Amino acid sequence: MTVVWTSIWLIALAIPAGALVYLAVDDPEAVVGNLSQRFANPVEAVAMVVFLVPLLALIMGPGAIFHLPFMCWPLAVLCLTYTVRALRPSYAGEKLSFTTYQARGESIGPPTVGDLALSLQPVRSTRFTNAVMRFYIAGWSLDGPMFKAMLPVGAAWSFLVPVVVPGFDPTLRAVCLVVAVVLTLVSLVLGVRAFRGRFFPA
Repeated sequence: MTVVWTSIWLIALAIPAGALVYLAVDDPEAVVGNLSQRFANPVEAVAMVVFLVPLLALIMGPGAIFHLPFMCWPLAVLCLTYTVRALRPSYAGEKLSFTTYQARGESIGPPTVGDLALSLQPVRSTRFTNAVMRFYIAGWSLDGPMFKAMLPVGAAWSFLVPVVVPGFDPTLRAVCLVVAVVLTLVSLVLGVRAFRGRFFPA
């Protein structure tokens, strides 16, 4: 199970990066020509900025960049923890993990008929497993401040397209890179604040 969840986590990490690589190597001339044509028309340019960038921010930020990876790596770490515990005599004869359930709409994931099972939670808690469980909860459950915090990095992904796809004007690529870095840093700061506010309230 550790190998399975680690593999899923690596796939989740590859989604946003892989999409950029695909755009850069599949047919970069078509990407450049298509975007250049759209931005040449003021109406289409405004439509892309107003509609496309926010849509990508919603999909890539909270979804692909935050929730998908954070749904996977805590489970991989917990599985590895249980593997180690299973080899220790002090854990013999007891359950290592348990499952709780959340109602539909309270957790991230595909639509379910009934409640969503949140498995692999530790029976015996330690400071280490408590720390991992905070990220587990952050990944699997919705949180308004964290959702908002991840929107800038989602928008940053769209600004990276002209950076990685060859053929764009060097000045445009430099500007987009700066914007992407700034937006990513904004998400990092807001994300840390949201995480602390949720799990370490004053």
